[in-house]
Amino acid sequence: MTRHVPRRGMAGLFAPAPDSRPAVMAGLGNGVAISVPLLAGIAAGDPQAGALAALGAYVAAFTNKGGARRPRTRGLLVAAVADAAAFWAGAWTATVFAWALVLLAVLVFLAAMGAAIHPTLERLGTMPATALLVAAGQGIGTQAGLRHAALLVLLGGLWYATATAVLTPPARLRDVLGSIAQPYRVIGRTLSILAAFPADIAHPHTARALRRAEDTTRELRGPRGDEHLADLSDPLVRHAAALADLTAALAATGPPPAAVTTPYTTATTHAGQQLCRLADRLTRRRPASTDHTPDTSMALLESACDRMRAQTAAGAHTYADTARAARQRRLLARITATTDAARADARGLARLAATRLSPPVAQAAHLDLARLRAAWTPASSTFRHALRATTVSAAVFTLTQTTALPHGEWATLAVLRVLRPQYAATRERVAQRVIGNLVGGTCAALLIAAVNQPAAICLILFAIITAGFTLRPVNYAFWVVFGTPVVLLLGDVSHPGDWSDALIRIAMTLLGTTAALLGSRLLWPSWEHPHLAARTAHARQATAAYLDTVLDSLTRPTPQGELHHARTAAEKALTQARTTAHHAHREPGHDRAALDRADTTVGALTALVPLIAALTTHRTAHTARIPALAPYTGHAAPALACTQADEMAAHTDALDGALDAMTLYLAELHTRRHSELAAQRTGDTRTRVLIREDEPVIELLGAIAAAIHRARTGPQPATEPRKEPGP
Repeated sequence: MTRHVPRRGMAGLFAPAPDSRPAVMAGLGNGVAISVPLLAGIAAGDPQAGALAALGAYVAAFTNKGGARRPRTRGLLVAAVADAAAFWAGAWTATVFAWALVLLAVLVFLAAMGAAIHPTLERLGTMPATALLVAAGQGIGTQAGLRHAALLVLLGGLWYATATAVLTPPARLRDVLGSIAQPYRVIGRTLSILAAFPADIAHPHTARALRRAEDTTRELRGPRGDEHLADLSDPLVRHAAALADLTAALAATGPPPAAVTTPYTTATTHAGQQLCRLADRLTRRRPASTDHTPDTSMALLESACDRMRAQTAAGAHTYADTARAARQRRLLARITATTDAARADARGLARLAATRLSPPVAQAAHLDLARLRAAWTPASSTFRHALRATTVSAAVFTLTQTTALPHGEWATLAVLRVLRPQYAATRERVAQRVIGNLVGGTCAALLIAAVNQPAAICLILFAIITAGFTLRPVNYAFWVVFGTPVVLLLGDVSHPGDWSDALIRIAMTLLGTTAALLGSRLLWPSWEHPHLAARTAHARQATAAYLDTVLDSLTRPTPQGELHHARTAAEKALTQARTTAHHAHREPGHDRAALDRADTTVGALTALVPLIAALTTHRTAHTARIPALAPYTGHAAPALACTQADEMAAHTDALDGALDAMTLYLAELHTRRHSELAAQRTGDTRTRVLIREDEPVIELLGAIAAAIHRARTGPQPATEPRKEPGP
């Protein structure tokens, strides 16, 4: 079992976010919507006006949260007006520092509180504060010039809202099929990995993809879809869930015996490729391979298993290896059959990909006073973050204004971009922002020095904006690399050839990110490591509840909904513990030994959940006959969930005793089967049936017990701490 260790170093900063994909069409749409105003200004002989309109579109683009066309367009129109008003206010108060400081503080505080006050504030984010800072930095002089500039910013924002409404096609079924296809692609890749490196692997990505597919099906049953489409998509989601459990069961069997390694690898690789092709069919991708030759991999594996069974009687192989090879063949056969059923269902759904979906019913946004009162207290992490963001941004703004630093607004903007509610997230953003600005600023300086034609700059901007918004969902660091040249080149349109702004941008970024990092650590910090023990304990308890539910289902009928609810609760608690551990590693003052214990526990639980799910794939009507299954069921969950060391030792000893009894039972069955083979009894005897049905369950129970031992690395408290630590 590999320990759960957070990513570190440069590679971690640029690693794709889980389950993220480049948004190519969104990137092209943003490239067009932001570049056209600039091109129009250049064509009209007024590049500065074009740059201001492009700025309005650029700021509005960050409030584009996607979704249905009508509510999204309404939100963008509101954002365009709010950004233009903030730009006008920033230009008007540019010479009155006190007013500018007050306005900035109000806008930053409202942005940080966000949905706690009103959903519209969450959509607007820090963009009104950004518009205010940009206007204050430009220092527009006359009232006429101020109104003209604010009007251009407004027109740019309105243009962006209109352009995205026109460029975005109506919602169709194909837009949501990607979520249903993703579990198949993830499972297919997992099978390919399993073919090359047989191991006990667990992928949290599979669980996330399955939950997203389930959410998509629920949406299709709502106002946005219809019952017919939901009825067609439901079987695909169920097939994906079954394939995930079968794949986990296959991984739990370990590497194949040497006698069947080649056909096993071929069959597993083919199964993975078939799942990826199924995902391609749902998402209208061209398959990577179009080989239509009949598949013989399963037939070859079956022949190899038959030869191995015939040679076992002569002592060439142990019966345990022969049984394992047969078990792997049966699991691959079930994976193939489930894939065939999913492919048949996918054909019908893919033919309806062009079906238009109704827009969701618009829900009126309102001020939730109860939620606001709960958030408006020092005990609220949201309120503390709002105070922190307001204080740090106001301090940096004051410093840059009183010292008259050139482009000082960039330092305050850096604070707004990197300061997150958690110190660990802020630290990661700081590193991404600094490195991205160094790379992007250097490239922008070279472009500014080499390119002097506004039209050429406009074309370059289109390419950079398209690439930046395409990669923005993948990783924030990619956006910074491309976003820095966008800001600098927009300024270069009206002040060509001034590449020194790139150096100033880098310097101001260093100032702002340093202030943000210090503020995150010193001002009302929200540490994660004090919560790590409690959240790890909660993950253990939720996983224990899931284990208990599945073990009970082996001996009595259990509703599928009960199993699903227990599994979802365990996965949710485990995700929270994993995220907390990830943040705790980046916080100062943590206990290294406690973090190592938590990493071991989280890693063991990550492996344990798919093992528990795999147990359901081997359930039969006769599973309850396995010796010592009742005491195993009675002690497994308590061994994982209990908090007292003496109780844990008692449950663990009882668990080991139950496993010993099961192991002796299997050994007796193998001895009996060897005698049958020696007597040429090669048919489907009762002993063979018992081995076929009971051995995979007992092996999984052993693997589950081993994971429980790994998860119990030390006593951990089961309650959240009441107080946040000081700085």
